Amino acid sequence: MVSREKRHAWTALIVALSLLAVGPPQHRARAAVPTATEGLIAFVRDGGPPESGIYTITPSGSGLLRLTDGEDYRPRWSPDGSKIVFQRFEAGSAQSYIFVMNADGTNLQRPSTRRGFQPAWSPDGARIVFGSGSRHRAEIFVMNADGSNLTRLTNNTFEDLLPAWSPDGETIAFASKRHRNWDIYLMDSDGTRQRRLTRSSARDSNPDWSPDGTRLVFQSNRHRNSDDLYAIQSDGSQLERLTTGPTADWTPAWSPDGSQIAFTIANYDNGREDIAVLDLETAVIVRFVIPDSFDIEPDWQPVPVSIAP
Repeated sequence: MVSREKRHAWTALIVALSLLAVGPPQHRARAAVPTATEGLIAFVRDGGPPESGIYTITPSGSGLLRLTDGEDYRPRWSPDGSKIVFQRFEAGSAQSYIFVMNADGTNLQRPSTRRGFQPAWSPDGARIVFGSGSRHRAEIFVMNADGSNLTRLTNNTFEDLLPAWSPDGETIAFASKRHRNWDIYLMDSDGTRQRRLTRSSARDSNPDWSPDGTRLVFQSNRHRNSDDLYAIQSDGSQLERLTTGPTADWTPAWSPDGSQIAFTIANYDNGREDIAVLDLETAVIVRFVIPDSFDIEPDWQPVPVSIAP
């Protein structure tokens, strides 16, 4: 079986995290989230069999449902909320492939024989962007949702990981180590105009676009050895620190209405990893504490907007 540490290195880009014990002052456990947001939150239960797999839960922390029972990571909802793409490790191997399933876990398919990790959908649901390669030479590829028309978007001697497609379909954000540390980069959806968005000596990774496409949220260890969440305008302006507590906060994902962010909240002292939700207006963080579990990598199900005739 692949070690838990090795799987994290691929899926969450957790590099030398220093996680502390006490949650931030605004932290609350097992509370209802003050939200008008709909949709389910998909996440990974880590730690090995028999509990490992992808699960869903409501934003209020109820309705826990297990979808898979494999070594599965990085679930990402399709734009219409009907499917989930994710990476699955082969049993006893460090190799992973891209899989797609329905929102209820049925109709599991592997669209491509190419090894891959950290997938994400295009906003029209027609394509999937993902990472592929070795630990020290990973590049970003895109393919049609059925696995056809595989195209390489990046090509350099460094690691390019964690792609995220903008809501308008024009831009892909990703993390890269091109300047000796991890920064957030942007490129056009065809791989052209690759440019650096963040410029810090810290480790910036795991970008996710706001629903209106104006901002990105990401994790960074800019102010201490552990990670916090930050937001930045897509032009690189107005950097904002969103979390300040002594826990490690990573793998953020916006809610469909842009009012909240789901993320992994972690504590290295006791080894706990839980799903949490940050309300951007009130700064309240609600942590979903599920006993004896290690829950990571949330993604929020889009809720299609109905337009009256």
